[in-house]
Amino acid sequence: MNVLIVGGGLTGTFLASQLVSEGQNVTVVEKNDAAAARLGQALPGVRVVTGDGDDPVVLEQAGIRRADTVVAATGEDEDNLVVCILARQEFGVRRTLARVNNPKNEWLFTPEMGVDAWVSQAHVMADLLRRQMQPAG
Repeated sequence: MNVLIVGGGLTGTFLASQLVSEGQNVTVVEKNDAAAARLGQALPGVRVVTGDGDDPVVLEQAGIRRADTVVAATGEDEDNLVVCILARQEFGVRRTLARVNNPKNEWLFTPEMGVDAWVSQAHVMADLLRRQMQPAG
């Protein structure tokens, strides 16, 4: 499977590492030059492209047309939404996943906006807390 991850922070780096260890073909787009250089050294087997993942030209350079899945994992919800919209509407990527940083923005991350699945740390924590608070039965 060809996976394109936009955002090379902690989340994107961890995900890329996991996927490449499972034998997936992974490309990471990171806009910070220094962070991209570190990624290239830290993640052998992962292709790193320096540039803004909101830019269709950068996405083309990263190989989005070959991607089976695009993961938008930046620290900015607006960027993650734009990445998913571009992936789906401009490039016809079959599967998109997004990180939601601000739980107030969860309502935007819909299939109509190009997002197949999303994850919000606050949402996950709230669900876990609710389950832990239920009486054992």
